[in-house]
Formats: sequence, C-alpha cells, structure tokens
Amino acid sequence: MTDLAFDTSNDLPKDVRAQVVGLLNDRLADAIDLETQTKQAHWNVKGPQFIALHKLFDEVHDAVEEYVDLLA
Repeated sequence: MTDLAFDTSNDLPKDVRAQVVGLLNDRLADAIDLETQTKQAHWNVKGPQFIALHKLFDEVHDAVEEYVDLLA
C-alpha cells in the first residue's frame, strides 16, 4: 500500500498519525456496523413490546448515526 498521508500542520509524528488513522478507521467500521444492526433490529422487532423496542432501536440508530458522521 502506498503512503497516502498529506502534509499537515499537525505536529504528531507520521507513524503516530498512521496509527491514529488506523484506529479511527476501525472505529468507523464498528460504528457503521452498529448503525446497520440497530436499523435492522428497528425493522424486525416482534412481540408484545414491539412499539417500545421499535422506537428504542430507532433512537439508538439516530444516536449512532451522529457518531458515524463525526468519525467519518
């Protein structure tokens, strides 16, 4: 893989920046996965607590979606 680092005024060493980028990309993937799973749960929940869980999963999805945007 080629080095895709851009010049920056950030004073972190290049190797530290590369580690941070890797960690942020991992967390972004985790957050997108969680966002997708909560939306699926929102649409597929069944049972006597349907309405409460349907709303809860939607709220969790919306909260996670904000973090996905922040991480991206």
